[in-house]
Amino acid sequence: MKVIVIALGAALLGGSAAAQIKDTSFRDADGHRVQQLECIVNAPVKNVWAAFTTDKGFESWAAPVAHVTLGNDGMIEASYLPASKIGDADNIRNRIVAYVPEHLLVFHNEHAPKNGPFKQAVIDKIRTVVEFQDLGNGTTRVIESGVGYGESPDFDTMYEHFASGNAEEFGLLLKLFEHGPVDWSKDLHRARDSAGDNK
Repeated sequence: MKVIVIALGAALLGGSAAAQIKDTSFRDADGHRVQQLECIVNAPVKNVWAAFTTDKGFESWAAPVAHVTLGNDGMIEASYLPASKIGDADNIRNRIVAYVPEHLLVFHNEHAPKNGPFKQAVIDKIRTVVEFQDLGNGTTRVIESGVGYGESPDFDTMYEHFASGNAEEFGLLLKLFEHGPVDWSKDLHRARDSAGDNK
């Protein structure tokens, strides 16, 4: 998820998780950058979909506080602060643009923490597309694409931030279905550092 970045460090992902994540980024026919990662999750597509689109699922790997309102013009709201409440002014908010159940989720950031590592005007340009492909035998391919990157130092900074952060996040998604939910009491400070939240 482009604005829910959890930086645990490559060592914490483990070799197995890291090996399952592929960077398939490319430039389109017009030269625009498409930032893309994919991984194969050892879980049925309905379970992986729920990890993105339900409160309990999202909180198990992406953020300790979350609320998902699934639907066109819906919202994914989250915070890295356990004491936060849904509706707090500084929560991360991603607007859902469109979805196809268990197949597609498209969203864009509407509000990032004020101490985040990039400008709101820059992240406003990005659209995130998450595809869910049922591979059978209880496995699912997840492909996340970020489109809208321009050519400027600000876009470069954000691209580099998510290149590493999203790979680490995919590692947490893989670990969710292999070893269980994130222990936020241990990993919360890393998530906040990655998001630029120094409170």
